[in-house]
Amino acid sequence: MAETETACSGNPLKWDSQKRSASHERAGARGFTLIELLVVISVIGLLTAIAIPAYVSYRQRAVDDHMIRDLENARIAMESYYADKNEYTSAVADLVAVGFRQTPGVALTITLTSQNSYTMTASKPNGTKPSFSFDSNTGVIQ
Repeated sequence: MAETETACSGNPLKWDSQKRSASHERAGARGFTLIELLVVISVIGLLTAIAIPAYVSYRQRAVDDHMIRDLENARIAMESYYADKNEYTSAVADLVAVGFRQTPGVALTITLTSQNSYTMTASKPNGTKPSFSFDSNTGVIQ
């Protein structure tokens, strides 16, 4: 039985030295200094200052792309409508009937300038510009 107790409990001197070593490491372990914390906070602030404007710019360009794509798709739908009816329309609902899908949040306005020409304006808040326009005479989106 004495052998079993010795085998299970191990060397009492070795255990005592391990205990002292562990407690010594805890006592000597230190946390972060104030300078280290300030450096980390400064780096995070710098990265945030760079990332936020880039994110805002990305979102603005995405809004612009929505407006431009709606104008391009509406132009194609307008020409399809003209091919069917031999006239242009000022109603967005007529373009939807020939396959135009409007992006949610983009307001599309169609103005007939003559029987053979029209302008379309797409607007949505938070873009780099408040709106983009298409003129059928020039074929340019501005």
